[in-house]
Amino acid sequence: MIIFLFYGNSSPLVDQDEAAYAGFSRSMIETGDYLRMDFPYSTPHRKPPLHFWITSFFFQSLGVSEWILRLFPALCILGTSLLTYHLTNVMYGSRTALYAFSILSFSLYFPLNGKIALVDSLLVFFGMCGFVSLYHWIKFNKKRFVFLFWFSVSLGVLVKGPPILIFLGGTCVLLLSINQIRSQVWKLNPFLWLPVALLPLFIWGYLSWQKDKGELIRWMLDWYIFRRATDPVFGQSGPPGTYLMLFVVTIFPWTRIYLSFLYENGWKLIALLKTSGIGISKHLFPWNWKKEDYSFTSKRFLLLGLVFSWIFYEGLASKLPSYPLSAYPILSILLGDQLSRKHNQIYMYRIYITVALLMIAVLSFVIFPKFSEIRMDTKKIANQVQSIVPENVTLHSFGAHGIPSFAFYYHRPIKEITWEDLPKTEGYILISESDFQIWKGMGLGWESASDLFSVYAYDRNKYLNLRLIKARTP
Repeated sequence: MIIFLFYGNSSPLVDQDEAAYAGFSRSMIETGDYLRMDFPYSTPHRKPPLHFWITSFFFQSLGVSEWILRLFPALCILGTSLLTYHLTNVMYGSRTALYAFSILSFSLYFPLNGKIALVDSLLVFFGMCGFVSLYHWIKFNKKRFVFLFWFSVSLGVLVKGPPILIFLGGTCVLLLSINQIRSQVWKLNPFLWLPVALLPLFIWGYLSWQKDKGELIRWMLDWYIFRRATDPVFGQSGPPGTYLMLFVVTIFPWTRIYLSFLYENGWKLIALLKTSGIGISKHLFPWNWKKEDYSFTSKRFLLLGLVFSWIFYEGLASKLPSYPLSAYPILSILLGDQLSRKHNQIYMYRIYITVALLMIAVLSFVIFPKFSEIRMDTKKIANQVQSIVPENVTLHSFGAHGIPSFAFYYHRPIKEITWEDLPKTEGYILISESDFQIWKGMGLGWESASDLFSVYAYDRNKYLNLRLIKARTP
């Protein structure tokens, strides 16, 4: 897994998120402003700042490159896999821990998050740190695990805001339904330690508000909370059950174990519904929990963890693949336990791990190099535009091109303009070919400064035909 995570990570940046994050981090170093997130084509990708601060530190210490950019996310994915092994070992023993580690580390989707520098790798690591700390606090009653739990929450909200509160906070609320551990969960003292954990986020938010009069914070509240609860983001939506089906693909080659897990637990749920009937709904209300006598088990802890790492996101209109990322370690433990109860578990494990290694080899030596070639477009075009536009001249950009990787490799001033600015803009403008023909036909004094650039926007599955023009006002 280590070789897979770190091999080939010098390939060109992935649009849009990764390139935008790289741009934010490098801009922070160059400007010395660690509150401002300003980079061309990257407005929708602004986040709380911890990921950018860490990347800036690595850039400043080790140099700016794609490999350095991806170093810490790869370490976070590796760390999450090791935490998964540790928790499984505590719960079920070393053999099941090996199965869980293998399912998580050698599946199709989860390790890829260590090869692209997104905030989700940090979020899943801090989320798993908090989840493991919570289990250890309940089982072993050591005060250091309370500190680790709230420290994980504090770092998690500085990475992406509410998701870690949804996951860990929601899990704690569900654990209150178990009489045996209710007092232990309350000893986490959320009314005291939650405000303390949120303090770094509030300090950053206050300083940011002072700097831009609240523009960034208001935008984040709208974009990441209000809008995502009701509307699809970037056109990615789906009905409830989307992730249930998606796991069939993303957990490959361990899909058969996943389907076996669903089959077994699906029948248990049906049997429970037949036995309890409509009366099962009363268990959903907190005021009835004291009447129930649930026992605390490792499996119940894991299943409750799935509710707010997976099931919750099935109800949202927006369906980004990264939303249920925190569910993968938990699901891997449950699937590892599922495999360990098979009579032919060793034989099955050998088959699955062989297929997984073959899949990783194909990805590493066939798929990734091909995808890397596609991503070379913006790097080549950036070099061509650099050779045309004088070094100290600002390049204007018209249209929502959505190619922050071009801006990163161009590494010179770019100013995005609107149609109102076009008639009065002088100098070099990067514009789509269709817009060039329309505005030139309207009599603007434009002349082509380059041949047509064709960029394959793989995130949108289409080609962008761009042209560099030199504009002069009448």
